[in-house]
Formats: sequence, C-alpha cells, structure tokens
Amino acid sequence: MHTFLFPSAFKRIAPALLNGLLTLSITAAPLAEGEKAITSKVSSAKVFLSGAQVSRSASSTIPAGPSILVFTGIAQGIDPQSIQVTGKGGYSILSVNHRVNYLSESPKKKEIEDLQVRIKKLEKDWAFEKAMQDVWANEEQLLNKNSSIGGQQNGLTAAQLTAVNDYVRERLKVTKTNWLAQQEKLAALHEEAEKLRQQLAQFQSQAPRPTSEIVVEINSPAEVSATFTLSYFIGNAGWTPAYDLRAKAVGQPIELLMKAQVVNATGEDWNKVDLSLSSGNPTLGGVMPTLNPWTLHRPQILHEIETAARRYKKPMAPAPSMAEKATADQGKYYEEMEATTVVNNTANYRTTTVEFSIDAPFSVPADGIPHMVGVNSHSINATYKHYATPKLDKDAFLYARTTGWEDLNLLSGEANVFFEGTFVGQSYLQLDVPKDTMDISLGRDKGVVVERVKRKSTNDKAAIGGSRTMAIGWDLTVRNTKATSVDLEIRDQYPLSPQSEIEVKLTDKGGAVVNENTGILTWNMTVASKETKKLGFTYTVKHPKDMPVMLE
Repeated sequence: MHTFLFPSAFKRIAPALLNGLLTLSITAAPLAEGEKAITSKVSSAKVFLSGAQVSRSASSTIPAGPSILVFTGIAQGIDPQSIQVTGKGGYSILSVNHRVNYLSESPKKKEIEDLQVRIKKLEKDWAFEKAMQDVWANEEQLLNKNSSIGGQQNGLTAAQLTAVNDYVRERLKVTKTNWLAQQEKLAALHEEAEKLRQQLAQFQSQAPRPTSEIVVEINSPAEVSATFTLSYFIGNAGWTPAYDLRAKAVGQPIELLMKAQVVNATGEDWNKVDLSLSSGNPTLGGVMPTLNPWTLHRPQILHEIETAARRYKKPMAPAPSMAEKATADQGKYYEEMEATTVVNNTANYRTTTVEFSIDAPFSVPADGIPHMVGVNSHSINATYKHYATPKLDKDAFLYARTTGWEDLNLLSGEANVFFEGTFVGQSYLQLDVPKDTMDISLGRDKGVVVERVKRKSTNDKAAIGGSRTMAIGWDLTVRNTKATSVDLEIRDQYPLSPQSEIEVKLTDKGGAVVNENTGILTWNMTVASKETKKLGFTYTVKHPKDMPVMLE
C-alpha cells in the first residue's frame, strides 16, 4: 500500500490558486512526451454540509523504471491541499502534483461552428430586410410631405389636385403593403435566429469545462499491474436534512423518516457511488478561538497631562512615572503574550461529527438540483394532547410529545407532518438545543369544539363615588365529537393592571390553575367520547369614572 499526500510546500500557494491568482502558472498543455493518461471513475463520495470528499479508483499496467501517470477528467474546483493518492503494487510513488487543463474541446464543436455560421447569415439577412423596410418608410414620409406642400400651392385646378391626391394615395398603398411585408420577413428571420441561438446555447452549455489533472510520478523495478485510489475535497456540493413525520393515530408511535437533499454542482457526475453524509463542515475550520489577556490602563491623554505638569515643575528629565512604567511593562507583557499565543495556537480542537451511510449505490448528477435520498427511519414513542385557546381560535390543536431525540444523532431541519394519512403541514425540528422532549404540532382537530361566550348578566356597572366597578365573566363549552376520549388543555386569561388606579380581581377562577404574574388560566381535563363540559371564570375591574378602560 502506497500513500502520498500533496506536498506541504504547495499549501502556501494553494489559496492563491483557488482564487485564480496563479492560474497561468498551472495551465496544462497537452500530455508531454513520456506521460500516460489514466482514466478514473468516482467510486465514493462523502458529502458534508458544505463540500464533499470524493474518491476515485483506477487501474493500469506500469512499465519498469520511472513513469509519469496523468489522471485526467477530474473536476476543476478540487482543493489541491486535500489530494491523496494511494495504490497497491510493487512500485513507489515519488511525487504527486496538480494542474488544470484548459484545452479540452467540445464534442459538439462542428455543430457549434455550423450554428454560428447560420446565425451570422440570418443576422445579415435581417439587416438587409430592415434597410428595405426603412426605404418604404422614408418614401411614405416624403409622399406625405409633398402632398401637404402641393395642397398649399396656388394655381392648381381641381382636376390637377385630384390627380395628385390619387397618385399619393396609390403610392401610400404600395409603401404600406411593402412595409408590412418586410415586417413579416423580419419576424420570420428573428424567430429562426432565436431557435438557432437556443440550440447554440444548449451545445455551449455541454462544452467541457477546464478540468483538473493529477500527475503522479512513480518508479517500478518491473512491469506490474497496479490499482490506484485518488481522494480530494471539492466545494459546490452539500446536503440538507429533511424529515417526514407520520402519526397514524392517537396513541401510536410516530414514524420518522430522515431524508437528505443532496446537491452536486461540482462538474462531475456521481454515478452509482457509495454515498455517505457527514454532519461536519470542513469549510468552517476546526481551530478553537483563544482569549487573550485583557488589560485596563489609563487613557493616554491623562498620562500626557501628568507628564507635562511634572516637566513644568522640574526642567530636568523626570524619572519614569507610574503610568509610564505601566505602559513600558505593558508593552513588554504584550510581547511575551504574543509569543505565548503562537505556541498555544498549535493545539487544534475538532468538533465531533456524525456520519450516515446510504446502503445502496446512489447517483447524483452534477446539475446543481437537490436530489432526495432516504437516510434512515425511526419509530418514536409519543404521547398526544389537545390544546385550545378559545379567545384566539375556536379550533383545538393536537400535539404529539416525543422523547429520546438525543440518542438518534439527528440534525435540525424542516419536516413534513402527516396525521392519519393526511398532510398536515410543515414544521421545523430544532434539534440543536439541549432538550430530550419535543412537541410536534399535528394541526387542527375539528373533532374537538371549544366555544367561548361572554356572560351578559355579569356585565354590570356599579358607580361608587369617583370610581366604577365592572364585573365580567366568560363561559367555556367543550364538546368531544370523536369516538375516543381526549386529553385537553385549555388556556384563557384575565387582564393585569400596571397602574394603581385600576384594580383587577379574579373573583371566580372556575377550577383553573392561575399564574398571577401573566394572568393565564389553565384547565387540564380528559373529555370522554361525545361528552360536553362547561367551564367559566369571572373577574372585576375597578377604575376611575373619567378614565376609559378597554375591556375585551
């Protein structure tokens, strides 16, 4: 087994190469004498959240002695620093280098040239026909002008004037007819040229882009058959997690299907490769930031004032003041600190990643379009509960509470939610927060009806002295029309008063749990099938007569 990493000296210039600063220095001519072209095939791809680690496999017969193998047809955007070449056989890898080939020709070269010639001829014909149309337009303008002048001349008899008008009319018919005929020709030429341009654009889009070539210099004591594996990191790829959550019925587990939207815009197709997905992101870097010492010191202007005052009192050179000594010590301290920081930065702290392997070979074309692939599925135990806030919405909402997420190693992402075989809507699984319980909305449940009606009898106004007291009550009715019982939580509220002039009292909480800080009332109950329950609460508001208060 032979392994060769890309030379470390190249790492200093690799960023410049990727940014296009040294493009000319790596432009490759056709294969030089003694170089042997080797074709390789993508065998596996590990896709990160941003970027991918691609592996290629190849085989060839190596002659005895030194030889240079050129692995061609690799995507241009690979990171030269990440190139690794491994092989099996009785030979030695001496060096590995990277270059870019800009000289590949399109397989549709002849078709492209023919289309360009045809388009150029159509453009010339269009220009000629447009010139002819302009001739007819100019004649029309001239006829209109001469007709106007002729009509203003004195001495023309009626017969002569009629003859002039007849002539102008006939000529205008001719010019208009020919102008319209030219317009039809122009439209036909434009339509044909546009079709050719679209076909040309399609051929040009299929033209090969510049490709990378990995040049491997080897030496073999004898002719041998060898196999090679090339791996490298490339951008313009990534994946995004997505989920399907399916709840068949209340009381049953939730089926979770994890999916991945894989995007490949690398320029090379992945045909039936071993695909894996990693939660890592190499583009973020893995070096932990370092905190440097934070030192407080006097402002420089105060130091200058104190120095000037001492000089005024003593003409001789003063001894270093406390501020100056602190400044000098501070500069020396920062020098030592910088040296220490450089040493400490050699320690790298990498984050832990999770990797998902796709069981069957998978194909992802380099079209830049998300391709959905199923990753794995889980059955998650869940408890179901209905929630209602009748003050804001008459419908009850069904939620599933699930646990055990921390053991599944999942990533945050959008989720399609299905309940009883019906699409409910989209949700978002926020899995990057430290909690093991999650509430998933399964949408509205029309089988549970909650009504909220204001009590008319309690809306009394009592005026005593300079204040007024209002009593307000609400009746809540819950009906379960489903064939099974439901656990229901109802929430309502009474107002809070931030002013001392307004006094609010909850006179009847109706069996609810009260949060006095928020004014929220909560009822938890089990409603049997076809059962109806009634709830209610009352509160009073006392305020000055001359102070308007909005209640409900």
